[in-house]
Amino acid sequence: MARFCATIRSYGAFGTNGNMAESKKSNQKNNEIALLTAMLRFASLISRPMRDGVADPAGVSSNELRILMALSVEGESAGHDLAELMGMHAMNVSRALASLHHMGLVAPAKNTQNRRRKPYRISARGARAHVALESYIAQVAGHLFGALTARERAALEQVLAKLDRQAQTWQPTVRRPHVPRA
Repeated sequence: MARFCATIRSYGAFGTNGNMAESKKSNQKNNEIALLTAMLRFASLISRPMRDGVADPAGVSSNELRILMALSVEGESAGHDLAELMGMHAMNVSRALASLHHMGLVAPAKNTQNRRRKPYRISARGARAHVALESYIAQVAGHLFGALTARERAALEQVLAKLDRQAQTWQPTVRRPHVPRA
């Protein structure tokens, strides 16, 4: 990861025409792109220990685990809300919910105000399953965050909270449906 970050940081380190102001602005933009690339890479990499260390031992898919964890923390939610919250494609959320429902880990919740909204909640069995997963989740968290000092962990928590708030404000300039993939 360190080598990857160093390579990304070197991306576009110098401006094209030697203008210092333009070069500084270009460097800031390139540094932000490099940081985003590193975050996206880490977001992809973190799925491996969660899959190997938590989902597989529990007998659920990574998507099912993500939805189970989200419902455990967020409470009753509809599929489209979970898709937005977790940054997942709606079809993947729908499949995960159907599978979790089949396993008895989630249950449909009643919604008397809007019959079109189909919320789910974690079932009693799902809550017990989530509690049983905590030792596996703690093992993955301990491994990942064990590389950080207490001060770095606190700083990371603050930075992630700030980035989460900022990401929630994202509004695309043009609304397009997600592009279906083959």
